[in-house]
Amino acid sequence: MKCTIIYATESGTSQEVAEKLSRDLLKCQIKPQVIDIKDYDRLKLPLETLVLFVLSTAGHGEVPDSMKPFWSFLLIKNLPPNSLANTKFGVLGLGDSSYVTYNFAAKKLYQRLLSLGAKPLLRRGDADDQHDLGLDYEVEKWTGELVVALSNLQQPPLNISRYMVSDNILPKPKFILTTTSKTTHNLDQNHYCYQIPKHLSVGTLTVNQRISAEDWEQDVRHLEIEIPNSVKYIPGDVAYIFPKNPEKSVHEILQLLNLDPDLIITHLEPSDYDLNQKPQLIQLPISLFDLFSSYLDIMGSPRRYFFELLSYFTDNELEKERLQHFASREGGSDLRTYNQNEKRNYIDVLGDFPDSIKKITLNYLFDLIPPLKPRPFSISSSVNLHPHMIHITAGIHSFQAPLRRLTRLGLCSQWFTTLKPGTPVPFYIKESGARLPKSSETPMIMVGPGTGCAIFRSFIQEKSLQFQNGSALGDLIFYFGCRHEAKDFLYREEMESYRDSGVLKSLRVAFSRDQSDGKKLYVQSLIREDSRIIWNLIDKQKAYFYISGSSGKMPKDVKHALLLIIKENLQLQNNSEISYENAEKYFIDNLELPKRFVMETW
Repeated sequence: MKCTIIYATESGTSQEVAEKLSRDLLKCQIKPQVIDIKDYDRLKLPLETLVLFVLSTAGHGEVPDSMKPFWSFLLIKNLPPNSLANTKFGVLGLGDSSYVTYNFAAKKLYQRLLSLGAKPLLRRGDADDQHDLGLDYEVEKWTGELVVALSNLQQPPLNISRYMVSDNILPKPKFILTTTSKTTHNLDQNHYCYQIPKHLSVGTLTVNQRISAEDWEQDVRHLEIEIPNSVKYIPGDVAYIFPKNPEKSVHEILQLLNLDPDLIITHLEPSDYDLNQKPQLIQLPISLFDLFSSYLDIMGSPRRYFFELLSYFTDNELEKERLQHFASREGGSDLRTYNQNEKRNYIDVLGDFPDSIKKITLNYLFDLIPPLKPRPFSISSSVNLHPHMIHITAGIHSFQAPLRRLTRLGLCSQWFTTLKPGTPVPFYIKESGARLPKSSETPMIMVGPGTGCAIFRSFIQEKSLQFQNGSALGDLIFYFGCRHEAKDFLYREEMESYRDSGVLKSLRVAFSRDQSDGKKLYVQSLIREDSRIIWNLIDKQKAYFYISGSSGKMPKDVKHALLLIIKENLQLQNNSEISYENAEKYFIDNLELPKRFVMETW
């Protein structure tokens, strides 16, 4: 049976899932082609008998950038409604239900394929990163349903038992590596391990300054990075930064795997050209030390396939049994307790299975450990005020492993704490869903507690330049929140200067731990206090309402406060009782659909 798996990814997760899906189908004697949607010839789609899509959602419900040409093609108005009448399909969306636009891209694709006459092989899959077992829960469930659906297409039916029970045949590696010693191949001193395609640039760190109080528990950094003249950005854009692994950890994992850090990889060839796999952003030749420093995500949390693959390399029955249990559906809860809850990384897990790692060969490095993913940060500067620079506002985040009583910094956080001026910083710029209104006279309400202030700093800097150049500005109100006025009021002097100069109409700050009565004060309380002001701005003056910050309670609480403002002011305006549902309808019709309500959370 011919099958094509097409993935559309922002960060690489969809590719990982597509490759896992391919491995599962191979166990059922189906050899699919796996292809990045940007490399897929969309004119072949009507000729596909069976196609599976795996995709994430970008920004505010948009398809990933790599999918935009394909999506534009599908939206051509004069495509006949039976264009895909001979095509059976499946769609698996990967998302996060804490976002309003959860799996929007997958939902839109599913509906569009239906409208073009394609036949769904099974229901749409909606994997949710918020689930206790993460994306894996729905991916496993949907894959099982897919195999059953495929078996019903075959005569005789597929051998599903081969899918349900893993065999003991070691899968092929993705790549065959060619290596040489350092003595026979000298790398250029300026060799950099990333390819530099059009969208990837390398900047230079010039400033790394702590902007929260030294005696405060939360370390917040202000970084300034000099960027090439060719790199352009506008307020609201996001910088995706590639961190490096700690040198100590790199040496540790190389020692665990008994690998020579000076060994050089000169060539990578796919082991199976039909799967259309290729490594991203890697520059050859590369030493193993550089590979583990800048390319492989050794500090990340191992995925389930890691445990399955590792089980093939051991003759130790206890280790094999434990690894296979973690890799099974039944072991999902135990895997989460051992791995995710305890924040184990690849070094931790490899150290727990000493017999299993003795037989790992170089060819399987890219199968066992995925590539590092860039970390997104809202740019907190205006390029017009700071030419050839980007500013980053970053909280240094730590996490705890409760049973092991360990406290660790996140990878990018740890890297930021060690960066010195002059350090190269690889990055690329991507637009977000947050943009300034087209008219400078449109009012803006900005809610950004903590490091959520970053994007609004870029907005306000740009507005200050418009103000200096004589442009009339609509009212700008900025709601900021932190714990203590003296500890973590980020960019205080700068924001107060914008207020005093008239750029900001109002600067409203909630200090959650400074209240004399001991009660906590948050930004949503200040928003409720300003009910009439906010109503006038959004209803009469068509203001934009922005929220930026952590995707926990804050965005939901702020949106709820806004809905209560809409409800009570509609009641006053109509002199009659208004339901919460009617307030939500006003919100959707007047703010959400016109894209005057923008939420950037993480």
